[in-house]
Amino acid sequence: MDAKNWVAIGAASALSLGVVAAGAVTTANALPLVAGATGVQLPGINLTSTDDVKGTPDIAFDVQSDSIVTPSPTTSASPLTPSPTSTPSPVSPVSAQSPVSPVSPASPASPQSPQTPPSPASPASPASPASPQSPQSPASND
Repeated sequence: MDAKNWVAIGAASALSLGVVAAGAVTTANALPLVAGATGVQLPGINLTSTDDVKGTPDIAFDVQSDSIVTPSPTTSASPLTPSPTSTPSPVSPVSAQSPVSPVSPASPASPQSPQTPPSPASPASPASPASPQSPQSPASND
């Protein structure tokens, strides 16, 4: 591709990115910033106003736990008793020396490979045609 095509592709990409961004801004402006303004109640958040607030509303966060998880009861620490001292293990006996392996026999000699016959003589190539005379180049005056 030449440079003009790349410029056109870049311009079209930038334009489409601008269209997507403008759509996102339009969608964000259409949505209320406070969930209570649409009647949706979120647990733990109480709004003092139900107006479509586009600033900082008065919000109180109330934490009410309905957790089914209960903390485990604390266990009393048991006194630590030292472990009895262990006795050293007995020394293992020395293993016996393994016997020396016998010498392997010599391998037999490989047979002589047969003589290959000589290859036939290749035929003589035909004589090449004479090359045409090249025109005389003008002398250079360097």
